[in-house]
Amino acid sequence: MNSSTALPLFGEDTEQDQADIQPPPVRLGMAAAAARLVPYRDTQFEDGQPRALLVVDCPFCDHQHIHAAGLAAAPRVCPRRSRCAGRPAGTYYFPEVTS
Repeated sequence: MNSSTALPLFGEDTEQDQADIQPPPVRLGMAAAAARLVPYRDTQFEDGQPRALLVVDCPFCDHQHIHAAGLAAAPRVCPRRSRCAGRPAGTYYFPEVTS
């Protein structure tokens, strides 16, 4: 095949193609988030002990993220960092947990 009959592999770049290119997402950094414990009874476990969920109000996507916190009598609320599922460029932490 000679070069005069070859077709471009991906087509030709147009001004519209250049306009469609989006810049990389902005790093949102880290922000504090409010967190609270919510007890519940999990029927999957036979011990009958109430479990706890850590519910975090995300500062990036205005939704709530839920983390398992173990037993309600001794929840795991150690300082954690988590990425927002809706906006992965943001990381939140919860310095204080309410009941």
